[in-house]
Amino acid sequence: MTFEILSSIKSHIIRWPRHLLMAGGFCLLVACGGGGGGGSSVAITEPSVTLENSSNDLAPFYPGKSIFLKPTYSAGTGKVTWVNASGTTGELSLSGSGTLVQDNPLSTTDYTLTVTYPDPAKLNSTLTKADKLTVTITPVSVPPVTLDLSQGTLTTGRSDHASVRLPDGRVLVAGGTDGTTVLKSAEVFDPSSEKWVSATDMKTARRGHTMTLLQDNKVLVTGGFDGKAALATAEIYDPSSNTWTATLGPMALSHRFHTATLLPDGKVLVAGGVAGPLLTADPKATEIYTPSTGLFTAGPALPEARQGHTATLMKDNKVLFIGNSGDNSAAGKVLTYISATPASSTWSSTSAAGNVRYNHTATVLDTTQSKVLVIGGGVTPNSAEIYDIDANTWTATTAMSTARSLHTSTKLLDGRILVVGGYDGKQSLTSIEIYDPSSSAWTTYAKVLNTARAMHTSTLMSNGDVLIVGSYFQTSGTIYKTTEIWRH
Repeated sequence: MTFEILSSIKSHIIRWPRHLLMAGGFCLLVACGGGGGGGSSVAITEPSVTLENSSNDLAPFYPGKSIFLKPTYSAGTGKVTWVNASGTTGELSLSGSGTLVQDNPLSTTDYTLTVTYPDPAKLNSTLTKADKLTVTITPVSVPPVTLDLSQGTLTTGRSDHASVRLPDGRVLVAGGTDGTTVLKSAEVFDPSSEKWVSATDMKTARRGHTMTLLQDNKVLVTGGFDGKAALATAEIYDPSSNTWTATLGPMALSHRFHTATLLPDGKVLVAGGVAGPLLTADPKATEIYTPSTGLFTAGPALPEARQGHTATLMKDNKVLFIGNSGDNSAAGKVLTYISATPASSTWSSTSAAGNVRYNHTATVLDTTQSKVLVIGGGVTPNSAEIYDIDANTWTATTAMSTARSLHTSTKLLDGRILVVGGYDGKQSLTSIEIYDPSSSAWTTYAKVLNTARAMHTSTLMSNGDVLIVGSYFQTSGTIYKTTEIWRH
C-alpha cells in the first residue's frame, strides 16, 4: 500500500450507516505538547479517540479487501498515519470526527489516529492524543472479492439498471434509479484501469429495461419505465462513437421487466413483462427487432402472460421460458424459432419442473447449449435444478446454502457458475456461492461482498473477472455507488 493510494481516498470518504465491528486491540497513548510554563503532565479526559473497523465482514481480512476506519474525537484536528508489514508509510489528514475512511490494505498494517487540540490549561499550547489499531491481513492465493472506491466508484449509484460487456472488453451500465430519479445517464467501466468514465446519456430515462449486444457490436435498449409511464421506445448505443440513436420505429406495446433474447439470426425477441400502456393490451404479445431495418414486428404469441421470468437461448433455435410472478402455475415452455416466418414459430411444454419460480436465474451449462441450470426465486428459493432439452427432463441438483431471489448467476471461464447476492425475503445478501457442474456441488463464500446487493448486475469480463454493480431498492433505502470485482 502506498501513500498515493490512500491519499486518493480523500475525495471518496463515505458515511457508513451499518453497525461497527472492532478489528483489533487498542493502545492509548497520551502526551503533553510544548508551551510555556512548567513541564508537568496534564491529565487528559477529552478528546475521546477511537479507531474502528466497520467492514461488513468479520475477520479474516484478505489482501485488497475493504476495511473502514472510524476516527472520533470531540475537538481539534486529526490525521491518520500508517505503516504496513513491508515498511511503507503514509499520512492522511481528516475532514472531521466520525467520518469513515476506506482502505484496502495488502498486508498487515498499523493505523494510528493522532489528534492535536488546544491545551485548555496553557495559552498558545497544544496537546496530542493518539489511538492505534492493527489490522491483520490473512494471505490467500486469490482474493475472493476486492473493492476499490478510489478508482472503481460509479458516478451515480444505481438500482434496476442494465449492464452489458462491449466488444472491446469494457462494460456499459445505463439507466436505473438513484432512489429519487429515474436515470438516463450511462457509464463505461474500463477493466485495464478499473475506472469508470461517463458515457453519453440515453435519449430517455428508464429503469426495468433490457440491454442486448447485437451482432454488429451495437447495443439495443428496449422499454422500461421513466417514472411516470411504461415505455414503448427503444434506442441503439454505438460504442465506436459514444452515441445513442432511437430505433427507426418504436415497439407496438410498452414493456417493462420483460426479456430480450438475441436469436441466432441476429434479431432480438422481446417478450413478457408488464405490457401496455392500455389495459386492453395483449400481455401475451411478443415483438421481434430486426437490426437491418431498425423496426419491430409481431412475434409468436406467448402461450401465457409472463413476468419475472427468464428466456434462455438453447440449441436448434430454441428458447426456454421459465417462471412467472403473475401466475405461479405457469409451466416451462420451449419456443422453436422459425427465422423466415417468426410468427409461425411453435411452442411446446417442458416436463414438470420440481419448483415454481420467478425472479430466479437460468444459465446455460454446456457448449452444446443443451442444459440449463435454474436456481433460486419462487416458492423454494434455495433449490436448483437442471433442464435437459434433448431428454426434455428436469433433474434436481444440490440446493444452495442460502435462499435467494433477484440474485445474479454468471458462467465463469472454467465452466463453474458464480451466484452473487440476492434477496432472502427479509434483506439483501452479501453471500456468494459457486456451483461446479462436474461434481454438482456448491462452494460457499459467506459474506464476501462488502455491500449487500440484490437487483444488481454481474458481468463477466474478458479476463475472467466479474464486475458487480448496483444494490437493491424498492421505495426506500440506500443505493451505493460502490462496485466490486470477483477475481478469477
